[in-house]
Amino acid sequence: MPYTPEQERLVAVAERIRASRSLGRSGTLHRLFDYLLERTLDGETPKEIEIAGDVFGKSGSDLLVDASVRVYVHRLRKKIEDYYADPGQGDAEQLTLPKGEYRFQLTSPGVESVPVVAEEGGAAEVASLPAIRRRESWLFLLLGLVAGGALVLTATWAMTPRDPLDTVRASSVWQPLIESRRALIVVPGDYYIMGERDKPDTDPARLVREYAVNSREELDEWFMREPSLRERYMDLNLYYLPVSTGYALKTVMPIITPGLTGGRASWLVPSSKLTPNLLKDGDLVYLGLLSGLGLLQQPVFANSRFAFAGSFDEIIDSKTGKVYIADSTGDPTLARRNYAYVAKLPGPNGNTIVIVAGTRDPALLQAVEILSSPTTLRQLQDTTHSRYFEALYAVDGVGESNLRGTLIAAAARSAEGMWDAELEAGVQ
Repeated sequence: MPYTPEQERLVAVAERIRASRSLGRSGTLHRLFDYLLERTLDGETPKEIEIAGDVFGKSGSDLLVDASVRVYVHRLRKKIEDYYADPGQGDAEQLTLPKGEYRFQLTSPGVESVPVVAEEGGAAEVASLPAIRRRESWLFLLLGLVAGGALVLTATWAMTPRDPLDTVRASSVWQPLIESRRALIVVPGDYYIMGERDKPDTDPARLVREYAVNSREELDEWFMREPSLRERYMDLNLYYLPVSTGYALKTVMPIITPGLTGGRASWLVPSSKLTPNLLKDGDLVYLGLLSGLGLLQQPVFANSRFAFAGSFDEIIDSKTGKVYIADSTGDPTLARRNYAYVAKLPGPNGNTIVIVAGTRDPALLQAVEILSSPTTLRQLQDTTHSRYFEALYAVDGVGESNLRGTLIAAAARSAEGMWDAELEAGVQ
């Protein structure tokens, strides 16, 4: 059956999005895009249970899959919006996926969305007002909008902050750190990796990570305890940074960079290179997974309400006795739960330490959103009523994407007992 003009335009717009590669490499996202396009061209709006079966190959009774349908529709909508925010911003017609619907619509920037309607016999029709009445209505509306809009824009121009991050910077979390004249140390959580050989005296066949070994010094200690491992592993002086930590840096650095003017010293020091002396005087911001805290782990949790229960994926709330266990990695199409941890803590010499961390990648991304949102920043202040605090959030996500964070508990913190071990080790 030949396409109508409206359907042809829809196909052309969809092809531009595909060609731009804005959908990424997710096969599931591409299948969902093609499926919704096909159903839209057929004039149909599929139900969630149909998508669960046709795209995900699951039964509609599986609640986790139902959540995944909504999650992937949300991700697809965001991918399309990102396309029109950059490579497709000049397109005359745009593809939209309205909230609450599972079908595409065409729209022109600033014009109401136009649904593609398929009728019997292949004809397509879009309901509209008569052309003359429509032009008259738009003319009067436009005149009113121009007059009213000029007044609104004039008033809001003076009231709107020039930088949207000004409100975030003015929060009790970031303002003292930005205005501080101490050195600023940004600490991304990285991980040490080493080479593994299949046979002695050969080049390494692969890169591996041993959770008990986080530096070449610890590798040497490991060899001293287990001399036979020298033939199997070798130091390559390599470290890796999780992708989520890179995204965290991208979000947080613009918040704190106004404090780097006027000759203020600043360093970027990965957690594997952090030394006790660096903790003494500078303000510090850690961005990474909880397993990458390294030297910071002991003071951060010394007098904390929370503790690890055997692994960095298991967190104990000492006040309630509850144990929170992050879901393991697995099928990237299923909804999973992780945990984000944020804190503002006193340093050993009156300096400040901010922790932005999570059990897995989605949790770290959520932790960044928590400390870059005026709403959640106010919530933390209203909940803790303290200069120093810590908070734990449950994070729901799919794959590497975070969807939402729910506050579990927040509490005030003090310096009592935090730095005892480090002081004994030489942090004076």
